[in-house]
Amino acid sequence: MISRDYSDEDGIILVTAAGAWSEQDVDQHYEALRLEIAARRETGLPILLLSDVTQAKRQAPAVERRTMWQIEQTFAPGDRLAVLVTDADDKAHVRGLLGKADMAAFSSKIAAQMWLLYEGLEAPR
Repeated sequence: MISRDYSDEDGIILVTAAGAWSEQDVDQHYEALRLEIAARRETGLPILLLSDVTQAKRQAPAVERRTMWQIEQTFAPGDRLAVLVTDADDKAHVRGLLGKADMAAFSSKIAAQMWLLYEGLEAPR
């Protein structure tokens, strides 16, 4: 299951994912997400997204590849995306997937929110 919440007062899009997903789940999620992002771009709002995957399973390699492909199709330079994970092992795995993407992995929601909101903060390595 993947859900989206657009109501954050700071303008952060909150994505919450649990369990395992199919490639179709990923495609449907990004279709809906792109509509919101397009509306925000039209009004000049920054694209800030926090993806909480602390309740998700490690996805199948094909689903991970599809997710990264969708990320590349959806986000532009300057967009800020933070991924909230459960532990150091998951953080290392996600950072390996992200490569050079303009994203960062965190194990603390507060740290992720701070990074999203304050442009001067470097992404953790």
